[in-house]
Amino acid sequence: MRLSRKSVVAASVLLLCILLVAGLACESKDRYAGTYEVQGKAEEVRLELKASGEGLWISGSQEVSFSWYIKSGEFRIHAKEGGVIVGEIQGDTIKIKIPGQKEMLFQKAP
Repeated sequence: MRLSRKSVVAASVLLLCILLVAGLACESKDRYAGTYEVQGKAEEVRLELKASGEGLWISGSQEVSFSWYIKSGEFRIHAKEGGVIVGEIQGDTIKIKIPGQKEMLFQKAP
C-alpha cells in the first residue's frame, strides 16, 4: 500500500499542529524559577522555586521541601509531608493564603 504525496503532507501538517498545541498548553516553569521573599512580615520567609518543579519553603531556620506547578492559572504547592497550598502567581508576585493566617505576598528577589 502506497501513500499519496497529499496524504503524507496532510499527516505531517496534522502532526505539527498537534505538537504546537501540546507545547503551548504546557506552561514552562523556567520563567517562574527563582527566589521569592515575603513582603510585610517581621520574620524572613522565602520560597525557592526550581525549574524542575521542586522547591523549598524557608522560614527562619526551618526548611520544608515541596513540589510545585501551575494549573488553570493557579500556583499549587504539594508538600512532601502531605497537603496542598493553592496560590496565585502574577508576574513576579505570588499571593498565598495560609489557613488561619493572613495572606502572604511573595516578591521575586532580584
